[in-house]
Amino acid sequence: MLCPGLQRSGLQIPKDQESHLTAKTLKTAICLLNECCMLISQLHHFLTDPVAKVPPSRLRFWFVLSLTFAVLFGILGLQQGFRADYVVQDDARQHVFWMQRFLDPSLFPNDWIADYFQSIAPTGYHLFYRIPALLGINPLLFNKFLPMVLGLITTAYAFGICLELLPVPLAGFIGSLVLNQNLWVQDDLVSGTARSFLYPCFLAFLYYLLRGSLLPCLTAIFLQGMFYPQFALIMAGTLVFRLVDWQGRKLRLTANRQTYLFCAAGLVLILIVLLPYALDQSIYGAVITAAEARTMPEFAMKARSAFLPMTSGYSGFSANGAVCSFG
Repeated sequence: MLCPGLQRSGLQIPKDQESHLTAKTLKTAICLLNECCMLISQLHHFLTDPVAKVPPSRLRFWFVLSLTFAVLFGILGLQQGFRADYVVQDDARQHVFWMQRFLDPSLFPNDWIADYFQSIAPTGYHLFYRIPALLGINPLLFNKFLPMVLGLITTAYAFGICLELLPVPLAGFIGSLVLNQNLWVQDDLVSGTARSFLYPCFLAFLYYLLRGSLLPCLTAIFLQGMFYPQFALIMAGTLVFRLVDWQGRKLRLTANRQTYLFCAAGLVLILIVLLPYALDQSIYGAVITAAEARTMPEFAMKARSAFLPMTSGYSGFSANGAVCSFG
């Protein structure tokens, strides 16, 4: 059969040549189909082959690509931080401003706000900013670059955790990419404050816990206690929950001795790390209790520090000076 275009042109092709052209076209189509199948198969292996079957170069490719996106997110954050003079991240206005005292101890004399935020700064967080300040680096400038560094560390451990759970390099890339996208639209990592260290420390803890590396795992717990101690309680809960296994549709205590070792060593270290904070007597009084927080508008659902719904009536003043009622 001739194509419609040749028929309209009046061009006549002998039947033997027509059959030859048809066979040649069919052969070409089969070759193209085979090449497409081969490309799809290669792409399938490239994307889904487990770590045990991929060369080190491919694993490095996905790892470097994950870090590349972390750097890109960090650059976008730096653009916001340097878009104008005197730009300071929201939380850094509370938790970093007083560190200007590292450069000039005479700053903020008799300033209770500066004294308070300095008093609640965790030890590791305090030292981490003080060391660059001794070299003449302004803490507020250091604060703008710190999130990118923490983001890279977080990405590396997130990639490793994904490979421990699902040993496919693509899974590590997707997991770290989604995590980065979430972190850089929130105020935690980008603040460069104590809670920014939560993510690299906790992910390091999970990574070494999955790999069964005791000393690095304990190191991550110690660093968490030095930078963001309250989250060490989450680590304690993680260690305790690992003692329980789901076997035969029943919850049973694990028979793995290593799990008990990790739990005991981790809980002891967490107790040691948190003990100084528990025994510390602040000159600013005791921590607000849950009962007190329920009566204060500062902790209501739409307040600056939203933790608890209001359970009892409260009369106070709104931001514009009008009397308002909470409850």
